[in-house]
Amino acid sequence: MRKTTVGATTVTAALIASLALVSGGTATATTASGQTAAHSTTSGKGLNQTSLPVAVDPAADLTANPDRVNESWYVTAHVTAGGHHYGFLAHYLSAGDAKQGRASSAVSITDEDTGWYTRSEANLPARAGLSDKQGVDIHTDNISWTGDAKEQKLHAKVPEGTIDVTFRPQGNVLYNMGTGYFPMFGDAKYPNYEYAIPTMDTSGTLTLNGRTDKVRGESWLDRQWGPLPNIAAGEASWGWMNLNLSNGDKVSLWKTEDSKENSWATVLKPDGTQTVAEATLTPDNSTLWTSPTTGKKYPTHWKITIPGEHAKLNVKTYTNDQELVITGPRYEGGAAVTGTYGHRPVTGTTYIEVAPSK
Repeated sequence: MRKTTVGATTVTAALIASLALVSGGTATATTASGQTAAHSTTSGKGLNQTSLPVAVDPAADLTANPDRVNESWYVTAHVTAGGHHYGFLAHYLSAGDAKQGRASSAVSITDEDTGWYTRSEANLPARAGLSDKQGVDIHTDNISWTGDAKEQKLHAKVPEGTIDVTFRPQGNVLYNMGTGYFPMFGDAKYPNYEYAIPTMDTSGTLTLNGRTDKVRGESWLDRQWGPLPNIAAGEASWGWMNLNLSNGDKVSLWKTEDSKENSWATVLKPDGTQTVAEATLTPDNSTLWTSPTTGKKYPTHWKITIPGEHAKLNVKTYTNDQELVITGPRYEGGAAVTGTYGHRPVTGTTYIEVAPSK
């Protein structure tokens, strides 16, 4: 079976399917009429509810939890401002536990028309900048991000200026692997939880080098937590993309590598249907860019196939230099998507995360 579809009228055993798919097996699904959901999403205004037996609550799980390891709040945007198309990223990561871990906050902006790029990174003590306030409540030197599932405010700084925007979540939540739970690297000892609010109406201002322009566009919020192997030591690596396609589909793509390789996609349809599908993410190593800062090499072009969606996609970064370095080199870059999907031409945007490059 190449894909498993879950929707409001078809409740899937996606936890079982996730274990099979990411460990190289066949994804299977069972259905049960009248099955009671683990809980219903009661997210704020603008978000649709679900009766699926999901493992996360998109509203409640925005709040920081000191019992979790590797908590991440990650937002990427594709917007227009001052006649230009921009991508921007804001990411707060608390890695490890509260006693021995550390945290970081990063902001980057890419001019998708000219290739201009800037970034700001901060290395922090464990869980610095977090509180127990409900919803998102992050305050660091370069990020102030507050709000809930109805509305959020982001103030982010780079050396050349600031991003000041309001996010208004809309539509359906994307639950990775259909439930919001999956064993990272196909190993149950790394239980990870991840969901996305992939459609957030975004408005506000972008100030660069003394000029302020109005911002309009869309953002994708990704929330994840769970244990990982020692990435910094090179024990494992991954590639991830969040595809925003012109046909309305939103796709979260994973490729993990340790002793084996696993690639898979979670597809959110405009009607709220979730599809878990086999996928391939193949870097074009003829397009490797070498960082002058770290010496790491990163692919700048990728090919993606999702057979169950009849998808053949090409991904090309807007500019090569989009590396973050302070907490270990990784690529966090905006990119354009072209190709075919469902046998029809499609375009789109994405952010690529490669951590770390081997």
